[in-house]
Amino acid sequence: DCGGCPMARLNYSKELELKRELLVVEPLRTQGLLDAENAPVVEAAVGLPEEKLRGFRNKAVLYPGVLDGIPHFGYYRARSQELVPAEACPPTPKWMEDAARTLAPFLTDPAFAPWSERTDEGILRTLILREAPGTGERMAVLVVRRLAADFAALEKKLIDALAPIGLAALLLNLHEAPGSAVLSFASGSTRVLLGKSGIEAKLLGLAFSLGAETFLQVNTPQTPVLYSLALDRLGIAEDDRVLDLYCGVGTLTLLAARRARKALGIERVPRSIECARTNARANHLWNAEFLALPVEKALERGDVKSFAPTLVIADPAYQGLAGGAAEALGKLMKASGAKRLAYISCNPKSFARDAAVLSSSGLRLRSVTPVDMFPGALHLEVVGIFEAEA
Repeated sequence: DCGGCPMARLNYSKELELKRELLVVEPLRTQGLLDAENAPVVEAAVGLPEEKLRGFRNKAVLYPGVLDGIPHFGYYRARSQELVPAEACPPTPKWMEDAARTLAPFLTDPAFAPWSERTDEGILRTLILREAPGTGERMAVLVVRRLAADFAALEKKLIDALAPIGLAALLLNLHEAPGSAVLSFASGSTRVLLGKSGIEAKLLGLAFSLGAETFLQVNTPQTPVLYSLALDRLGIAEDDRVLDLYCGVGTLTLLAARRARKALGIERVPRSIECARTNARANHLWNAEFLALPVEKALERGDVKSFAPTLVIADPAYQGLAGGAAEALGKLMKASGAKRLAYISCNPKSFARDAAVLSSSGLRLRSVTPVDMFPGALHLEVVGIFEAEA
């Protein structure tokens, strides 16, 4: 009903075939990338095993509301502010359902009432639930528009009610700004109500700290598949220098550093770079460095050019290599003699657009591998491998 999984009624193998054709092949064809003599191989979509098609998400962002007098947590129907109850969302694990059902009755308390963007009344904006891959540590984040005067009295009741869930971290994020942004990133906006300030994930043998705002792929069993595929196809040798663009908290940077001589991660969000450096120290990877800069600006800097990458990873957000980053990356790779680029994309349309630009810079798109991170949803990630033309 929420519209998030429109393909969930299909046979899964047929879903993968349709998504590959509609979401990957068509954009590449539109950009003329499949018509050339040296057209890339578009591989079959890599899906999840049937037994992992439920409960695969490690994060849920739920919105509060009261429908027909009954309090609920759920999702907004597509292109609306109409709440669809979704405590029992099949892609999320059972404990998240339990947490949402436990907290729902508190929505009738004025100190925890659902916030309305239209009227700016109420308190609670969002409930965020996270589970750390590899360790199973659990986090809940209560995002509030304002703090009610009597919230302190409610706080203990919330903690007691959630005790059976086994949270490692219960956080409160004060998000006073209007609009639909999920969290406030302002300094001091998040405080600990219970446990720790974050949870620890383990991925492909490395440890990563997750906070309320940290990005991590939400499909727990498929994330190592996606990252291993990209890193293996990149072909990292121990003398390589790997440049990781849009590195977030350094997940791919550190995984690459483990194989390479040196790795440099670039990300525009300073808080993410702080976490990346912490993660590097925690994993004793001293050959990883990080810069807090927009990628399109970093690619023009002398210190990045002098890094002279031999291999490049790009894992941008939905807009892709925006702001001239595709053109700048093509120039940098040509100047440094970089051999290959692994481009991970959550938006095959922007990927196809960028692939056309990169191809004109002398990079040949060899292969495109779709990876299904959201079974049931009209969505595919892709891993594109580019090689410098001789």
